[in-house]
Amino acid sequence: MPKIKSVKCHPVSAPIERPFTSSRGWLYKTRGSCIVEIETNDGLVGWGECYGPALVAKSYIDTQFSSRLIGRDPFDVEVIWEDLYNRMKDYGSSGMVISAMSGIDIALWDIIGKESRKPIHKLIGGCFRSEVQCYATGLYFIDMDRLVEEAVEEACGYADEGFPAIKMKIGLGDIRFDIRRVEAVRKSIPDNIRLMVDANHCYSVAQAIRIGRELEQLNIEWFEEPISPEDLDGYTEVSRTLDIAIAGGENEFTRWGFRDIVARKAMDIIQPDVCAAGGISECRKIAALALAHGVECVPHAWGSVIGLAATLHFLAALPDQPPSFKPMPPLLEFEQCENPFRDLLSREPITHRSGLVQIPTGDGLGIEIDRHILERFRVS
Repeated sequence: MPKIKSVKCHPVSAPIERPFTSSRGWLYKTRGSCIVEIETNDGLVGWGECYGPALVAKSYIDTQFSSRLIGRDPFDVEVIWEDLYNRMKDYGSSGMVISAMSGIDIALWDIIGKESRKPIHKLIGGCFRSEVQCYATGLYFIDMDRLVEEAVEEACGYADEGFPAIKMKIGLGDIRFDIRRVEAVRKSIPDNIRLMVDANHCYSVAQAIRIGRELEQLNIEWFEEPISPEDLDGYTEVSRTLDIAIAGGENEFTRWGFRDIVARKAMDIIQPDVCAAGGISECRKIAALALAHGVECVPHAWGSVIGLAATLHFLAALPDQPPSFKPMPPLLEFEQCENPFRDLLSREPITHRSGLVQIPTGDGLGIEIDRHILERFRVS
């Protein structure tokens, strides 16, 4: 049996040509990530990714986790997860420590798949689908003098590419302007294209209900992160008041973090991120918890091709929600902002064709990492 020989972190960062922002007000000038590489004594390499600030994740792995992994059997992935979690939970059971664990977990599943010569989805329950519909995440705020025009142009471009769904950003500090921008986009794309909005938790409960009532009139699929993630009572109020589906949870962690959300049905759709919420192992538990409570699970995805591939395997093994003659399978979030680590890090990038993405069929994650990209964009 293979044993873990080494654990390395590759923090990477790349500048982008067109900086963008959302309601949070942070100007994205770079894209980056913490890429995790785990090697076994027989030469197998597994790749993982940690969501969030790369050097923070690297610090956790280098100082707290790597020494606990050396010499262990990567097939003990759940045993390792529990060991790492219990090692650190006295100091905090959410946040970047779980993100660091997520990268390790994904890398271990990649090794298990390569050793077994099977794709990850075959090891976590099987493949409910060989391809998934994806939605384009975009329509951030770039040109402050053309916020409506640029949103319409970008949305029409995604429609022309064949995306069946689009998610746009809102939260410009003026609810009337937000609605005007959404309305312009809705009118510019065909009626059969699903449109979602993401506020990045910028509204109060009252503001979210007010704008939500207007969004309902525009045939919006879901209203993502309307309010602060800490306010579970507020989410419950917004969800109960509005008819539009309420989504959230991209910044929640582990089964314990999602427990009260799904038990109270504070959200209609939960969005765990496999690179943040605890990896593939933990997201399977989160999804089972959601399904048991009748809450939809549509994972968040924002990062490199590693996180995208891991999300695809997770989606492949999710049952239809609910099963039916013509089910509505979960969507893949396929963010479209400039990102060299999504487009260049794998020798064969993951792409869509008319809004459909194939589930990888190669061993493990099913991707081959280009080490030249890691070296080119490494943060020293």
